[in-house]
Amino acid sequence: MLTNKFLKLQSVYFRLLGFNIFACHCDSWILPRRTIGSIMSVLTFLPLTVAFCLQNMQNVDQLTDGLCSMLIDLLALCKFGLIIWLHKDLVQLIERIRQLLHRESRIANYARIIEEVNKREQFISGLYRNCFQLAAASACMLPLLRMLWSTFIRSASAIGEVQPELPFPSVYPWDNRWVLNYLVAYVWNVAAAFGVLLPTVCVDTLFCSLTHNLCALFRIAQYKMLHFVGETLDDTLSNVANILPLYQATLDMCNTLNRCFRPLISVQFLVASLHLCVLCYQVSANLRRPDVLFFAAFTGSILSQIYLYCYCGECVKTENAQFATAIYDSDWHKTGCSWSAIGRPLLLSMMRAQRDCRIDGYFFVANMQTFLAIVKTSMSYVTLLQSLS
Repeated sequence: MLTNKFLKLQSVYFRLLGFNIFACHCDSWILPRRTIGSIMSVLTFLPLTVAFCLQNMQNVDQLTDGLCSMLIDLLALCKFGLIIWLHKDLVQLIERIRQLLHRESRIANYARIIEEVNKREQFISGLYRNCFQLAAASACMLPLLRMLWSTFIRSASAIGEVQPELPFPSVYPWDNRWVLNYLVAYVWNVAAAFGVLLPTVCVDTLFCSLTHNLCALFRIAQYKMLHFVGETLDDTLSNVANILPLYQATLDMCNTLNRCFRPLISVQFLVASLHLCVLCYQVSANLRRPDVLFFAAFTGSILSQIYLYCYCGECVKTENAQFATAIYDSDWHKTGCSWSAIGRPLLLSMMRAQRDCRIDGYFFVANMQTFLAIVKTSMSYVTLLQSLS
């Protein structure tokens, strides 16, 4: 039986966003109003952040603070676009993977592989979700804590001088010193934070789950290949005829996944390098202020975002290459079959497995080398910003 951990976390968050990823692709978008509401919370907030950046073009500290908010809003809108544009393709891909996993999970050894992979994936996705929730919660709570600090800890003469503070840098057409105006602005900020959090967790953890389950299918194909020699010649030929289509189907689904996520990965890595730059600058500029806690949490969430894509891409590449090793380590030389019956198919499969099964974003390949390159590039940008300030 297929494990109940398959897309467990993802299904909850997609429902919050208005989608049912286990439904028929025609009926997967179940609550469009909920989706549109989340999009509007981000889309209406973005001009306020842009106005803040334009207003502080000469102030590097304020400008980088505004860029942090603007970049994450733009990235969230890209993920909304991906979900709406490709939700039918994604649901079809999920169903194909689920059917293959369900078929293979009838065997205890294969079910154990699927269970282990999904348990690890849910742990990683849970950590990722918690990281972003911590960043969002700290962003929303920090202004209130600062205002309380100013009101109750400072001297009584400073009480009337407390200035309203909001979670994200933005400009409003009203005076936020009035309580009602401040409450409207604060709720708007919180709604925008929630609107960013939902698509981020949905899309990124979905990518994590799909790549992990494709890796599980690669591992099952490897296990089958290591034990493909049967008691009779017919058993051996039947096993090979079962293994190679499984491997090819997994490759096809990897290509489908890559085609769906390629535009997002390209934007993700480009924005992430800029994001890390401005966040690291903010951390270095606010080391002695309480704001450093928020920027540190924010930096950790962006690093985890890049690492998630690069780690999953590296796993797919490694598991595909391991299929060639499994063919080499198998008892193919003991089959007694003719070259055309066994040798040629295995050789062609080995040659295919030795080619990269890449998850890429046009100009960026999702692997650990790219992760290190993005971090190094971001550090170079930080040095440049520090020289400008």
